[in-house]
Amino acid sequence: MSVTRRIDMHTHFLTTALADALRRRDELPQIVERNGREFLAYAPGVAYPLVPDMIDLDEKLARIDDAGLDFAILSVNIPGVDYFPVNEAPALAREVNDELLDCVARHPDRLAAFATLPLQAPEAAATELERAVGVGLKGAMTYANVAGRPLDEPDFRVVFDAAAELDVPVLLHPTRPIYSQNIQVHMLVPVVGFLFETTVATLRLIYAGLYDRHPDLKVILAHTGSLVPHLAGRIDYEGGRLGAGTGLEIPPLQALRRLYTDTISAWGPALRSAIDFLGPEQVLLGTDAPFWEADRTYGPLEELGLAPEVAEAINWRNSARLFELPA
Repeated sequence: MSVTRRIDMHTHFLTTALADALRRRDELPQIVERNGREFLAYAPGVAYPLVPDMIDLDEKLARIDDAGLDFAILSVNIPGVDYFPVNEAPALAREVNDELLDCVARHPDRLAAFATLPLQAPEAAATELERAVGVGLKGAMTYANVAGRPLDEPDFRVVFDAAAELDVPVLLHPTRPIYSQNIQVHMLVPVVGFLFETTVATLRLIYAGLYDRHPDLKVILAHTGSLVPHLAGRIDYEGGRLGAGTGLEIPPLQALRRLYTDTISAWGPALRSAIDFLGPEQVLLGTDAPFWEADRTYGPLEELGLAPEVAEAINWRNSARLFELPA
């Protein structure tokens, strides 16, 4: 499969402002040093190393080049600012977003970015989203829970209201799972916990009427639709049989089909399932760098043997349209 361009809409960068704040913490999540290397510990027994292209913009751009990417949309690593005190998080989020804006301003032909929001202060988060979008960021990345609070709590509706009013995408990304009692061994948090967490968060939002309130809201469910494409039939049947979502104007299955997703799966059949369920116009190239290598996305996508126009759409045209990027 030969493509003319690639836009990576799911790639992470840890700003200096957030890294420094995490170094000052004495509890999870925090940055710790082990044998001369720094790690970001975000859940019991789970941490990732701060590799150069995670924290150095020049290294990040070099890896983007190495991956054959033309453009990338940065998002801040988990856990964002969600675990900071409510009186500190808004200022820290603003500092993080200003740093992202500076990265974009230095390389406008290469980079865009999602805003980081202080969701533990919902009104401040909505205000920061409006400010950040107004000065050039491309929507926001939210996490599947807010330091343990479910994302569908009524307090958080103001943030989704703001995203709908601004008509910008929201990337729904995993974080430290709420349901983590039995997955704190064998690295099961990133292996399966993340996908379970984002799937539950998405269903709770839909059952709470998110799409009834905002039928055109652009939610990007990370990691090839998480578990949604594979469980769609069960969600529809069991949910309908048991009365989940009763009274919604937009039935849950229809709401699920309004989601967008990325190509991060490392498994061709899973990617095919997401494309079949959502439609190729709602699937966007993503690499999850620096946690995954770009080939983990490219390989399964190429194995599908997509028609050239579909491959072009997934590799760059869908993102260019959704994020209103220059042609």
